[in-house]
Amino acid sequence: MRTPVRVSAAIVVGIAVALAMMAHDRQIDAEWAISPAQIADAQGAGKPGVETGPGRFARQPVASEGADLLPVKWGLVGLFAACVVLAGTGRRRPPVPRT
Repeated sequence: MRTPVRVSAAIVVGIAVALAMMAHDRQIDAEWAISPAQIADAQGAGKPGVETGPGRFARQPVASEGADLLPVKWGLVGLFAACVVLAGTGRRRPPVPRT
């Protein structure tokens, strides 16, 4: 495969994988320990917020501890996928004859 095609394919795959990881993490609310939806559900049920302990309530959303590292995770996974595509589409070397 020609080099510009290999590099383009690697970039496209890397971006697609990073976006897919981002969409998955957003879908499962990975950035929130207590999400705004959980607080709204609890307040709709008549509670002051989400109960975090006996008699303790969270009234505002709480970010998870690893929320600030999520973009780094997405970038590294996308970079790894791009490297795999780049290495996988390289030229095949002829096998070394055994003597």
